[in-house]
Amino acid sequence: MITEESFIDFKCPYCGTQVSFPQENAGLAQACPDCFESLIVPDDGSQLGKAIPLPVNTARLTIRRFAPGDWKDLMELMSDEELFRYTDGRPLDEDEILRWLESDNHVKITTPNQTFCLAIEEREKTKLIGYIGLTITEPHRSQARLSIYLNRTFQRQGFAVEALQALMGFCLEGIKLHRVSASCDSRNVAACRLFERLGLRREGEFVKDRLLHGEWVNTVWYAVLGEERNARNVESPGA
Repeated sequence: MITEESFIDFKCPYCGTQVSFPQENAGLAQACPDCFESLIVPDDGSQLGKAIPLPVNTARLTIRRFAPGDWKDLMELMSDEELFRYTDGRPLDEDEILRWLESDNHVKITTPNQTFCLAIEEREKTKLIGYIGLTITEPHRSQARLSIYLNRTFQRQGFAVEALQALMGFCLEGIKLHRVSASCDSRNVAACRLFERLGLRREGEFVKDRLLHGEWVNTVWYAVLGEERNARNVESPGA
């Protein structure tokens, strides 16, 4: 319920503690001040907060948090030097992968200044084929930047589009973000086409703004607003 002070009072879905958040946080992911789990502040008058809607299933994929058993598939992905051709970073060894999984286990979607990683699992083979990085930003934790890394063996099969379409639904409908953005090296034609196919608006190109592997490169930025996606869904209810 909404109090006279424009606060929303409800119970945490994890620990059952009564909590209160400002009205402006309705529908957004916030951390419970008692158990620190991430929850969604109800925007429908409910007296119980909502759990983060994960995992997300599509026709061929499951978008979920990392699990300890993912280390072998992550090794296969992260040891490929070609993966970092247009991005920052470098191949990781086994120890680095295991440390990453251990530290990622403590990251929640509401953890400040941390990338929230989501595994892309191919359901038929129960295999991790990539991952999506989601970074929630200010103001009001209502915006996010995303990135995607996909095993080259599974590229050009529509998996990236399928995974990111599901993530856009999670971000803009599941946790009611205001805006989602992404960027890529301007030379990465496949990434530019991917973001455009997803309906992200090309907002601009920064010329030689980033030093990558010893070379100054251009960065192209894309974004979409929640209201734009909602308008498209209304126009194409069967899409």
